[in-house]
Amino acid sequence: MADNGLIINDTAYAGTFASYFWLPATFGMDTVRKGAAYVQDGIKKKTTVGRIDFQNPLQPRQATPIQGKSQFTVDARSLNPQDMMMYVRFNPRDYEAHWLAEELSPTLLARELPVTAENYMMQIALNRTFEQQELGLWQGWSGYQAVTDATDPRYQIQFYDGYLYKFLVDPKVVFAQSPAVLTNTNIGAAFFDALKNTKKALLANPMRYERLKFLVSIEDEQIYEDFLTTQTFKNNDTTERGLNKYKGYEVVPIAGLPKDTFVFCEVTGGVDTNLHIGMNSLEDNNLQLARYRPDSEEFFLKGLMKYDVQYAFSEQTYVWTTRTLNYYTAN
Repeated sequence: MADNGLIINDTAYAGTFASYFWLPATFGMDTVRKGAAYVQDGIKKKTTVGRIDFQNPLQPRQATPIQGKSQFTVDARSLNPQDMMMYVRFNPRDYEAHWLAEELSPTLLARELPVTAENYMMQIALNRTFEQQELGLWQGWSGYQAVTDATDPRYQIQFYDGYLYKFLVDPKVVFAQSPAVLTNTNIGAAFFDALKNTKKALLANPMRYERLKFLVSIEDEQIYEDFLTTQTFKNNDTTERGLNKYKGYEVVPIAGLPKDTFVFCEVTGGVDTNLHIGMNSLEDNNLQLARYRPDSEEFFLKGLMKYDVQYAFSEQTYVWTTRTLNYYTAN
C-alpha cells in the first residue's frame, strides 16, 4: 500500500526500536538565522521602500540665493513576495509494516498518523523547505518556471529572482573586474579588492567594523580559514577555530551562496541593512496536517508561503562572483 508521498524502506521490525528518528543535517534559512538580511513580514501583496538623496549642496554665497544644481532625488525599491507551496499526500496505513504500527489506532476508520511520525515528518519537511528557500534567496530565478522536471534542483528555486540575479542585471552594482575561482592564494587579494572598491562614506563610518561584512559561501569560508593558517606571519593555528575576520571585518559563511562568490556590504540585521527579505507572515512558517477528504484514508501535509528579496543601494554593494547572466538558463 505504498503511496508516492511516503516510502517506507524499513519494514523488517524485530526486537526493540528507539522512540525517535535520526534526522539528517540541514542548513535551513541560514541567511535569516545569521542576521544577514532584514526580514519584513506582513506584506499581503507588495511593499515599497522609498529612498532619498541630496546632491550638490553648496554654492557661493549670494544675498538673494538662486536655485543652482542642488537637488533632491526620491525613488523607491519594492518587495513583491511570490506564492509557493509545500505539499505531500500519503496514507498513514503504510506504517502498518513499520515499528510505529504499535502507535496506530485499533480501528481502521480512525487510523491516523502516529504521533512520533507526525512530529518528525513535520520537522524534516520544514527543514528541507527552508533549505530550498535559502538557496532561492541567493540563486533563485523566475525564469526557472520553464523547468518542468520537478526533480531538477532549479525547479525548487523558480519563484522569484534571488539576490545574485538582481545584482547581475543591475549596472550600478560594484562587481570585481576580474573575478576568478577563489583559492587559498588569492582570497586575501579578493577581499582587499572589495575594500578598495567600497564607497568612502562606508569606510569612514566609525561603526564600519560592525556594519560592513563579507558574506561568503561555506566552501569559500573553508578556503579563507586555510589561507589564514598558511601565512608566513602568525594567524590561525591549525588546531584552533577560525577567526572569521579580515582586517577587522567579519566574514560570515552563508549556505545559500554558491562557490566563488562573496558579497561585501552593510549587514546590520535591522531596517538600515542593505539586504532585505519580504514575506507574507512569519506565521506562514508552519504546516497544516489533515485528512485529505472525509471519505479518504489519505492525509496531506501542506505549507503556503510568499517570499521576495531586495537590496537598498546598488553602489554600496560589492560582488565577487564567477557567475554571469549566461549561467541562468532553463534548458
